Amino acid sequence: GHGVKPILAEILKMPFLTDTDFLASTLWPNNPSLHPPILYGLFKDWDGTKAYDPETLPTLIYADMRTESARTMVATSDELCAIVEKLREFLPSNEHLKNDFSMFHCVNENYKEQITCAYDAVSSVMSNKAFAKHKIPYTKVEGGVVPTLKHKFFETDLPFGLCTFKDIAVMIGVPTPTIDAMIEWNQKLIGKEYLTPDGKINGKDAGECVLPSRYGLEPKTLEYGNRGSS
Repeated sequence: GHGVKPILAEILKMPFLTDTDFLASTLWPNNPSLHPPILYGLFKDWDGTKAYDPETLPTLIYADMRTESARTMVATSDELCAIVEKLREFLPSNEHLKNDFSMFHCVNENYKEQITCAYDAVSSVMSNKAFAKHKIPYTKVEGGVVPTLKHKFFETDLPFGLCTFKDIAVMIGVPTPTIDAMIEWNQKLIGKEYLTPDGKINGKDAGECVLPSRYGLEPKTLEYGNRGSS
């Protein structure tokens, strides 16, 4: 047979499916590059308890994206691209790292036929028909609504996404001020300590995160994940 790729390509309607590796699949723009930036842009100044008037908030997480969310999403994309660019120095023969890891490229590669305005990354996300109905979860409280913190947007994109990005960034010496700000904000809201003041993911709850450094990986071995070079 020809393996599982042709089968998955047909199921997912992605004829371009190719081989990948740990780094490419980890850093390729996905949920952690979208949900945290959008929510941070909306709620970065929230105290964790004060109710919002629902009329002032967007309902759709992508289609109703606001200015600060858009700015944070683009900044996150830029930081991930900076991580990839630095990794190329350590892994010059890695073909996967030669791809374009920007949000603009990724969303258009995956959803080209469903995007009605591909002017930039923001318009591509907002006009993507595949994203059109996804909503921000809110919880009703006295006086209005608050973001629902018991949700994957707050509980999984952080330890399995942003913290992973940060761990790699620390390993190779790439500053990530936007990612840092989102981690600090998110972890406070859910009562966790991942990122500490020394700039590393070594807080009391860091064991919950997917951290390449904890597998003993270094810049030149990152591409193998925890499988080794064989």
